[in-house]
Order: sequence, then structure tokens, then C-alpha cells
Amino acid sequence: MDTDELVVVLKRAGFSPYQADAYVALLELGAISASDLADASGVPKPRIYDVVRDLEDRGYVVTYEQDRLYARANDPAEALTGLQAQINQFENAVEEIQARWHEPNPAEYDITLVQQFQSVFDRARSDIESAEWHIQLAVTPDQFYDLRPLLQQAHERGVYVQISLYAHRDEILPVEPTNLQGVCTEARHRELPSAFFLLTDRTRVCYAPHVHSPREYGVLIDDRVTAYVFHWFFLTCLWEVHDPIYTDRSETPPFTFVEIRECIRFVEPFLLDEATITARVEGYNSRTGRERDLSGEIIGVDYTGSSSDNGPATIGQLSGKASIILDTGEETYTVGGKGAIIEKISADRITVETIDEYSDSTKQIDLSK
Repeated sequence: MDTDELVVVLKRAGFSPYQADAYVALLELGAISASDLADASGVPKPRIYDVVRDLEDRGYVVTYEQDRLYARANDPAEALTGLQAQINQFENAVEEIQARWHEPNPAEYDITLVQQFQSVFDRARSDIESAEWHIQLAVTPDQFYDLRPLLQQAHERGVYVQISLYAHRDEILPVEPTNLQGVCTEARHRELPSAFFLLTDRTRVCYAPHVHSPREYGVLIDDRVTAYVFHWFFLTCLWEVHDPIYTDRSETPPFTFVEIRECIRFVEPFLLDEATITARVEGYNSRTGRERDLSGEIIGVDYTGSSSDNGPATIGQLSGKASIILDTGEETYTVGGKGAIIEKISADRITVETIDEYSDSTKQIDLSK
């Protein structure tokens, strides 16, 4: 390393330009008067005394008086302790960067096993209170009535609430439709017992075995990836195959969807009939996480399974990739569901605002199916 390069490195290490020039000159010349050091290093003589004393305060030089002020470079073993500490910090940072690049830390998540059902139910209350977009709930009638005030508040906030309600096949359903009004968006009745289940905003899960289980325990989850598995458990086991008993959807637009597959099942038959469908998508950019609110025309759908001419696609046909294509007039966006990765937009809510041929009764679809 030549002199000029050494000076540059010292500047990067925190030396001022004058300090770097003076210190390198001292290393080459040994003990020298401050005046001669100014000539050798190019530091202006009026500044050399301050520069030398600053270097002495930092431990790099030693000064002494004879007929005038002299300076010499200190023993590097002592002088470079601070510089060596900086070097070690940089080396450690390089190693940490390499380690994190090769083995990135897992995303934060929270999965907790609890012993008492009451712990699950208390967490469910809290999750319903904080829900912003979507609630999927499987309960008994007694549990429904306990949670009803919180569900009503969530529904009034605009949360899309789906309730799978259990009552034995020999019982008369003890929840009248009037008790569901203003409390949920949709409800279905199942005759088989199942777990207590709550999924809020496709992220937080409260799960406990049904009352006839020999073990009492529960699982609390706050993790979007794991919650995706529970979302499909709700769709396939607790929702899709059971009979609708209530819906608050109107028979004319606008129609709101918080599940991309339900939206595809609704709009695809209209698209096949070349209808014009306008919609609003509320969500976020899948790559940047930035919130997006888009309006435009739905011009297509894209999913893994084969489309059918016998009506809307089944949930099985939509079990893989499922997207709608939205044209805003300025740009075309692929829109996926909550947590979408391959689509450009991840949708929290899709509102179908107009369908130009909806007045034709032959094209109407029963949204409760």
C-alpha cells in the first residue's frame, strides 16, 4: 500500500485530512519537530500544533518539549487499539451479513398450545373485537349467543362474517334467522359436531376440539401461512357442503367478496356471456406491501383447474392458483386473495359495483350457493 492509499484509508477510519497527512509523515520520519512536520506533511504551520495535540489525545502520537515542540508516532500496539476495534466490528458485520443472506431468520410467528378451552374462547373474543376484514366462525348455538354482541359490532364495522352453526340433526335449529340479522353476512347449518373454530383476517386462529373430545386443549395461532391451512379446513369441512340458513346479501349490485374464489365463481359466468363488470379492489401490492385501492373492469379470471360449462367452478377447481384480472384503464393488474404471492395485488376486499347485463334474469346467480 503506497502513502497516498494509506492516507485515504485513514480518512475513511475517521482521521481528518490534516491528521492523516501528519500521522503518515511521522511514521516515515520518526521524531520530528512540529515545524518540520508541517513542512514534511503539507499541513499549514498555524494548524500543525492543534493537529499534533489532537493526534496525541487519540493516542496516535507522543509529544515532548526540547527547544521546541517535538512529536513521534506512538507504539502501534497501543495506538491502533481503537482502529483495530473498528476493524473487528466491520469484520463481524461482514460475517453477519453473509450468515443472514445464506440463512435468513424465519418470519415472526406465534403458535401457542393451551390447556383450557376458556383460554381459546377469551382469545376469540379479543380477535373478534380487533377484526378488520373477515371472520370465519364455527360454533354451537350457546357459543354463538355468547359471542353475538361482539359479532354484531364487527358486522357493523363492515367485517364480512361467516358463521357455521352446529345443531344435531334431531334438534330444531335453536337460532332463528332474525337472531342472525345484523350479526353476520352469511350463516350455514351443519349437523355434525366439529371443533370450535375462529379465523380472523386470514391470520389469527382460535381452535379447540369439539365438546365430545376426551381431551381439553386449544391452539392459538398468529401466522398467515399456517392460517391458510385452517382457512381451507373451514371451506371444505365447515362451509362448502352445508346448507345456507341466512344471508344479508342484496339481489342487486354492489356485491362484496373477501374470498377471491367466491368472487371468481360469481363473475365467471357473466364474463362468459361477455358482460361488462366494474369492481373496486382494496388490498396491497404483493411485492412492496403498499396499500392499493383500485377501480376498473374485471376482464378475466385465471385459475389452475379447468373451467366448466355446467355452472360456476367448484371449490376443487379453484384450489390452486386463483386470480381475477382488473383493467383500470391505465394498467392491467392480476389480483389474488389474501396473502397472494404470484399476483401483483393481494385483495382484502373486492366489491363488484356494476354488471351491465344483470337485469337479465337468466344470468342471475344465487349467492347463497
